[in-house]
Amino acid sequence: MFNDDIFHPKAKNGRDAMLGEAISFIRRNLSFVCVVVAVNCALVAFDDYSGGNKSNSAQYFVSLSFAFFIQKAILNGDGKVSNLTGGMRGFGGYIWKNLLIVLVVFGIGIGGPVACGAASLSRNVFLLLCLAVIAIILPLLLALVGTWPIAGIAGSKSGLSAAFSRGKRGLLPTFLRLFAGLFLPFICAMILMTAATSMSYEADSIFSDGKLNLIALAILVICQWASIFGLCYVSIVLARKLLSSAAPRHPMGGRQGNAVAATSVSEIFE
Repeated sequence: MFNDDIFHPKAKNGRDAMLGEAISFIRRNLSFVCVVVAVNCALVAFDDYSGGNKSNSAQYFVSLSFAFFIQKAILNGDGKVSNLTGGMRGFGGYIWKNLLIVLVVFGIGIGGPVACGAASLSRNVFLLLCLAVIAIILPLLLALVGTWPIAGIAGSKSGLSAAFSRGKRGLLPTFLRLFAGLFLPFICAMILMTAATSMSYEADSIFSDGKLNLIALAILVICQWASIFGLCYVSIVLARKLLSSAAPRHPMGGRQGNAVAATSVSEIFE
């Protein structure tokens, strides 16, 4: 059912098939997506109100959990998020593997410029350079080994080397899709905030003089929706990449689905 055609730059109708699938997935799981957006908005508002920056880890955990349930639904062939309290097989491994990937990305994104002598530059230039490196390394590493955390959801024992072998196929289109899903929402958010600031609106603070800033709140909601949509698209791209390289099997319970067959090959980081 699933083959390499889904990784062609364009679908047969001239559009990215997985972009259409992401839109359809959001529509079918609208209430679930609304809850995730509301939680992230609440966490950002809490940080703004308290004057701190303590909820970043909570937002990251919410985002990873959201991606987990999307990919679980895709792998099971459901197309709809259900049974949130059960069926958490592979969740722990999914979390720590993604954390490890992110740590590697930040290690390269910061260590690379430092090793090249960029630390002598001004602080703003150095941070901008690090962000640019991270913007390249993150989608590239996810394109190469992003199916590694997902395999555990389907009960597969395949390790990091198997994920790398999968990632090498169709690397460029996967990289471009992941880059667009991860960073286009961020770029659009920056443009939106810059436009609001140019029109003399305070878009960087939800609470102004103890009052709720409706303009900033509206921009926050729009940005969170864009970010969640991008995350949904990225999750679907990686899940489909895993499915395209693995034979479907019958999941537990006898229900037909698109789960990935387990392998007994012993690999690193199994």
